[in-house]
Amino acid sequence: MASLRLFIWLFFNICFYTSGTEAKAPSRPVQPYHYDYSRIQETDQAWKCWKEGYRPPPATSNKIHEQGNGTVAEIERILRFDQSNTVLFLFSSNSDNQNLHTTFTVERNKLVRLSLDNAGLERLELALLGRENDCRLADLSVPRNRLRDLPTGVERLTALRKLDYSYNLLEEFKLDRLSNAAGLKQLLLSHNRLERFVATEQVNLAVLHKLDLSNNRLRALDASYWTMPQLETFHVDNNRHLTMIDGWTRAMFPLVKGFDPTGTNNWNQTWLKSVQ
Repeated sequence: MASLRLFIWLFFNICFYTSGTEAKAPSRPVQPYHYDYSRIQETDQAWKCWKEGYRPPPATSNKIHEQGNGTVAEIERILRFDQSNTVLFLFSSNSDNQNLHTTFTVERNKLVRLSLDNAGLERLELALLGRENDCRLADLSVPRNRLRDLPTGVERLTALRKLDYSYNLLEEFKLDRLSNAAGLKQLLLSHNRLERFVATEQVNLAVLHKLDLSNNRLRALDASYWTMPQLETFHVDNNRHLTMIDGWTRAMFPLVKGFDPTGTNNWNQTWLKSVQ
């Protein structure tokens, strides 16, 4: 009888242990993502238009810097910072962020600089009312993400000095959308999938000095509607099917020294000699 009781006890305990083990199957490890960000908050000052080199005085600002490794939820928490009192926000990551999927919305803010480098961005939006941001954001940099379009309303960012969309998934860029950014100095669009870079009306970017369209898929380019008298650095190499640039003359772009010295485009040599 004692042997029977021992057998029954062992049987139930073995069954219980086995079922408990199956219920606690090992979970998939959570992937950590590296991040490094800086944020300067403006605590007391009223809304004001951006000025060259503007920074809030130390007496009314608070600087935060943090780096580490975090989950998707922690990265999203960082990106949900309070935009209403932030002047500068710079986020970067050196992780492989192929599995990180985020979106970001620019809300009513005091941002002078916004940089989201390798943040897993798949969508960028502007949610601004009236003329809230027309005289503020000067640097919008979102390189190494998965963005396919410019945000609706980018036409309103009239204070832009730098727009960096390099290493994204753009297939088309309409230069007309930046016609209100008269002070734009740098437009960086390298390493996208651009097949079209077009302007349908005259676009006057009087102080633009750097335009980078390299490493795209451009087959045709027309500069007829570009007014860029200060353009000095123009990268258009590694667009292998580009043979010439319509409307390009040395008189229109006197500071540009030449094109594609390494020969990575299939230039029409007659055209090339006429514009060098």
